[in-house]
Amino acid sequence: MEHALIILCGGSSTRMGTDKALLPFGEECLLTYLVKKYQPHFSKIYLSVKTRGDYASLSLPVTEIPDLYANAGPMSGVFSGLAMMDEEQAFFLPIDTPFLEPETALALLEGLDDSDICTIAEEDYDKIPAAAYSKGCIPAIGKCLLLHQFTFQKMREKCSVSYQTAEELSKHAKTPPDIQFSHLDTRADYYKALRHLHCI
Repeated sequence: MEHALIILCGGSSTRMGTDKALLPFGEECLLTYLVKKYQPHFSKIYLSVKTRGDYASLSLPVTEIPDLYANAGPMSGVFSGLAMMDEEQAFFLPIDTPFLEPETALALLEGLDDSDICTIAEEDYDKIPAAAYSKGCIPAIGKCLLLHQFTFQKMREKCSVSYQTAEELSKHAKTPPDIQFSHLDTRADYYKALRHLHCI
């Protein structure tokens, strides 16, 4: 089965103070790091961006999808990605979760079945939009956008959602879920991630 990945990199990065996608990460920038990490596991990689051409200078083997709704946060990226991609389902990876493993993403995609969304069950991670989505949730997300309900909690209330526990996901990848679902919100988070990267 072919799998699609959509990397959400259209955020404003206000707390970080610079574009997270272009942060140095190892020997490359964070976006290039993630594309290389996921490319062996996914047949198609899309970038959710504010404006088409934002990362063209990196010459990555990806297809850009610009936001259809401005100033609506990552939910706009999810809606735009689902509406514009060719596939029926995809895993959405925020640019600021560099340690989330491809095996975890694939496990969540496999867990979709007939649901609109499949995500991790733990409340600590419910604000992070890393999850598998199907095109079936497009109407619900569209309604949220029209009503200016931009939280993922509101969106999930309108969709059918299946969950996998951290224990279940631990069977697919060696990296603990608390590391996988950690995200780079601030400079302190970024420096902590760099230290972890050097230990891998």
